[in-house]
Amino acid sequence: IDIATGAMKLIIAEHSVGSVQHLPKTNKLLFDHSALDSPTDLFTVSLDDGTVKRVSQLNPQLTSEIFLSPPEDVEFVGADNSTIHGFLLRPPHFDSEKKYPLAFVIHGGPQSSFTDGWSPRWNLNIFAAAGFVTVALDPQGSTGYGQNFTDAIRNQWGGKPYESLMRSLEQLLEEHPYIDRSRLAALGASYGGYMINWINGHSNVFKALVNHDGMFSTVSTYYSTEELYFPETEFGGVPFDEKARENYERWSPERYVKNWKTPTLVVHSEKDYRLVVGEGLSTFTALRRQGVPARLLYFPDENHWVLKPANSLRWHQEVLAWISKWTSNSDDAFGAALDESARFKVQGGDDSY
Repeated sequence: IDIATGAMKLIIAEHSVGSVQHLPKTNKLLFDHSALDSPTDLFTVSLDDGTVKRVSQLNPQLTSEIFLSPPEDVEFVGADNSTIHGFLLRPPHFDSEKKYPLAFVIHGGPQSSFTDGWSPRWNLNIFAAAGFVTVALDPQGSTGYGQNFTDAIRNQWGGKPYESLMRSLEQLLEEHPYIDRSRLAALGASYGGYMINWINGHSNVFKALVNHDGMFSTVSTYYSTEELYFPETEFGGVPFDEKARENYERWSPERYVKNWKTPTLVVHSEKDYRLVVGEGLSTFTALRRQGVPARLLYFPDENHWVLKPANSLRWHQEVLAWISKWTSNSDDAFGAALDESARFKVQGGDDSY
């Protein structure tokens, strides 16, 4: 950006860039660069001619030995005829003549978005590598599509975003017949976990759900979260105000617990102060008290994110085992991998699926 004129010059136009630093005594910038199919590495770019040079290659084995599915941009028509953008990743050895299960991933925030960048958490290539066609969409509330699109989620938590996700899902299935309609799994964290509970109360289309640090009750969350500004802004006030209370009640997943039928893995951590562990325990209790298949994965030493390497391994083993169990099909290669001789093993114990 030219400070004097405000003119902007595009330097990098693809994937994800972060941690930009000016290199002293040069006309270059040092930055990290990654993509959904490329782990983070360091690069420099010349401010004179835009030449980009790689500085590091920290994980060469990930590109030379491991297949990483390149993301495909997809767009669908959502609520209010809005354009819903996202990414689609295919499994290794993909064959369009075969049928594949779907991992339908829903982001948190909700004011955030899926980007074409690498991450050790919720890495879409993990699900693709496990044999799932993996799709991640940005419904209303997501950032990067204009402020009006981001603000469209206010007092619409289970409204427009849910409508956009489900309409997009139907279009996805129509356009990609290799996705098996009978083997769909949905996963989400934080607001995505809220949406998992909302989906469970409003649809039976999925065979399996994963709720990571999600919301059970909008009202109980208000009284226990460390971020009061957030619910007061989203729902138009405090829950002890009569008008705002209607908004809290309208969009609370707890109201629809009696409709829950889909097997659900519930993940929650003790040190989560954004959505306290009681939200996860409440979700698990509501499921099991009604006889709905469920499993609780509890981390006493994690917060809203699972960050410790050993815990991350456990998280991935549990999540992949759960969605694989409920979407397995012994007629295909992926389902066969769930035979006794090749089940996912859970770290630190004898549990297996």
